Amino acid sequence: MKRYIDIRFKNKFLLVQILLLFVITLPVFSEETKVSQDSIFCFVGDTGHVNEIQKDVADALADSECNAIWHTGDIIYPDGISSKDDPRFITNFLQPFNKVFNKEIPFFLTLGNHDYKKEPKSYLEIAKNNSLIVYPNNYYSNRYGKLCIFSLDTTIFDKLYLFYKRREQKSWLGRIKEDMASSCELSIAVAHHPLFSSGDRKKATPQLSRFLEADIFGTFDLYIAGHNHVLADEGERRGTRQLISGTGSLPGGSPEEQPEGKFNVETPGFLKLELKEIDNKVVAEYSFIQAQDNLVLWKGLKIGSGIRKNN
Repeated sequence: MKRYIDIRFKNKFLLVQILLLFVITLPVFSEETKVSQDSIFCFVGDTGHVNEIQKDVADALADSECNAIWHTGDIIYPDGISSKDDPRFITNFLQPFNKVFNKEIPFFLTLGNHDYKKEPKSYLEIAKNNSLIVYPNNYYSNRYGKLCIFSLDTTIFDKLYLFYKRREQKSWLGRIKEDMASSCELSIAVAHHPLFSSGDRKKATPQLSRFLEADIFGTFDLYIAGHNHVLADEGERRGTRQLISGTGSLPGGSPEEQPEGKFNVETPGFLKLELKEIDNKVVAEYSFIQAQDNLVLWKGLKIGSGIRKNN
């Protein structure tokens, strides 16, 4: 990775020119590209390594029907960015996904553990100046008609040294769930770390498990994560179905044999989700898409129950 950056940015003046070029040419989030309930929502994660896999995934997203993309974290490998002007944000994200931005498809960010290794606040500053990069806070919510999406920060629960950040998000989440419960018929939580896995990646740490069990599972219809470098439908736990989309650049970790009734592969790709109305119920129709040939690998349906009280 260091060699990749050195080749392109030996000349500091050239770096400044390229930074300005991206600031000037990044498309504006226009009225036509605003997200609605009828949009096609896509989810991709762990894209932070510059390689051919990342290129295949980025090209597939640009050629897809996605109207909005949620990033499930680990935007920049190996250790995030140090400031809003860090050139790795260009080399590892803006450049590879330039075709996506040229189509005015917004990226909604969540941060992963690698994004926390230097200065995670940098992403907040970047989003203020780039209208197609949506990251107003470390945690935030969006409502699209009958659909509610909550973008959360799980690294603060995974890492013990970040314990002091937890109370604020938990308090906010409790309030916003109560405020939005009456208007949400299908609810999605998006964050970096999954609760469990049928592959060889580790399960959530005890302190993270407590948060996910108490505040996510049993409350939301879908929990969409990354971190495990697989595409996976891990099934349901207390009415919450866990999906994983983390093959954006470094796939690996699926089981040798597929567990019965589950889907877990290490193929480069992404998760696509559309809303349907079936028998007066809001239903999420989701599919895992292989990047190389746009092949649908797995499909499923989840009937919305809104935001439930976790008993």
